[in-house]
Amino acid sequence: MTTTKTTSKKTTTNKKEGTTMAKDKMERNSKSKKSPEERFVETVNVRMPKALKLIERVGELADKSKYEYTVEQADKIKDALQSALDELVKKFENGEQKEEPVFKL
Repeated sequence: MTTTKTTSKKTTTNKKEGTTMAKDKMERNSKSKKSPEERFVETVNVRMPKALKLIERVGELADKSKYEYTVEQADKIKDALQSALDELVKKFENGEQKEEPVFKL
């Protein structure tokens, strides 16, 4: 069996069988295409636990027995999180996508 790979097209051709892996993959995907709602549910079920856990981890920084920070630093963190939440709410209300904000202390 002879196999050739073309890196620019990312297609592998099996000369013996005369098929391309890309074509096979497209056929499989067209048969198992998920609806936008199914993709949404799958994606949200992955992303939400991660997002909530990360917010929880940021909240752990408030422990004064482990960390020292100024009121200004705490306010900046709270403001950034509140702004991100406000933008999220707007996106769901309007169905729009906005640019990602950048946060630095």
